[in-house]
Amino acid sequence: MEKRVLYKFIFLLFVAFLIMAVYVWKWTADEEQEQQNPESLFDESQQETEQPPDLQEDKIDAALGAKPGSNVEDETQNATQQTAEDEHETTYQKQFGEKAVTSAKEQAQEGLALYLSQITDWDKWEGVVTTSFLEEIKKTIPAVREANVERRIESIELFASDATQNNSMTFGAFASWHITSNERVTNQRTQLFYVTMVQQNDQWLVNNMVTPDDGMEGKKAK
Repeated sequence: MEKRVLYKFIFLLFVAFLIMAVYVWKWTADEEQEQQNPESLFDESQQETEQPPDLQEDKIDAALGAKPGSNVEDETQNATQQTAEDEHETTYQKQFGEKAVTSAKEQAQEGLALYLSQITDWDKWEGVVTTSFLEEIKKTIPAVREANVERRIESIELFASDATQNNSMTFGAFASWHITSNERVTNQRTQLFYVTMVQQNDQWLVNNMVTPDDGMEGKKAK
């Protein structure tokens, strides 16, 4: 009887010790987990996979057809071109006077507008172009215009350019116009011209009109 009680006591003591051991182990494990750095829960390879890749601007620019620094280069080129145009106009003003430059620009714009509109009323050309140049114009503009076909000028932007002859002025002109047939637009054009102005009888007249590109209206510059 005493042995049976002793065995029960030993068994209960063993179970109690086992429960205490399990409780101590669990308490220790929980404490270590709380002290652990959360970042260590992820390995380095997993972190590298989940992080977004760095933006590669050079490849994006290449895909879009943009060149690094192209905006800066364009701005520099535009500023240089504007400076050159201002210098040419200043040179003309010093040589001929501001009023003469203004008059020459107005005549250049009017002469180009007459040419692009293909005006065959030759009286309207008088006082705008020289006699010799008018004879050339008559050869290039058709005497008979097609019915219901019109040319309408959208814009002419002038800028001073380097003179090709002594005692003359040259202006570049970006012209935009469209051709309509029966009130419908059939062709739209944008073209660069160079207009040379000379002085005759106290007037600045158009003496030449060329374009630097092939396949465009106007006489190609040599």
